[in-house]
Amino acid sequence: MFDRKKPLEEKIGTAIEAEFEGLVAELERDLADYRRRSRLKEKARITLEEAEAEARRVHLERVALKKRFWEAYYGNDEATLKKIEPEHRSLTRATRRAEKSLRKARENFGRADFDEAAEGAALKKKAYAAAEKADLRISALEQAVEELLAEKWRNIKELSTALRDEGEDPIYSGAD
Repeated sequence: MFDRKKPLEEKIGTAIEAEFEGLVAELERDLADYRRRSRLKEKARITLEEAEAEARRVHLERVALKKRFWEAYYGNDEATLKKIEPEHRSLTRATRRAEKSLRKARENFGRADFDEAAEGAALKKKAYAAAEKADLRISALEQAVEELLAEKWRNIKELSTALRDEGEDPIYSGAD
């Protein structure tokens, strides 16, 4: 409806934002990607540790069951041997599940794993380069604005002086 004229400061701010928009977006994207990958790696590491703990627990249960089996076998304890058989089947299934879970956790960790130190160093290098690029561009913009303002100031000063000079020395006087 009404076209509100933007103040000069807003126009300059918008132009500067546009100048650095791509650089800022790229740095934000890189940082978000690095954080996301770090979180995925940490989750995969925790899952792997849990799977390893479960595999160790199941292994210890199997060792204990084998010990009970041999004690019952050599002790001719038929009642205990009958109880061990279903436990053995259940433990065999649990072992397969634990091994499958461990294998899957190792694969996931292998996919999520990356050298955080090397990638962090690469990101730092990229950040320093971006900061240097921004500093150079800002310096160039500052210099351009200063030169433009100085030129406009000189032009206005010259026109102002010329106008004053014209006002002091009338070309003709109305008394003739």
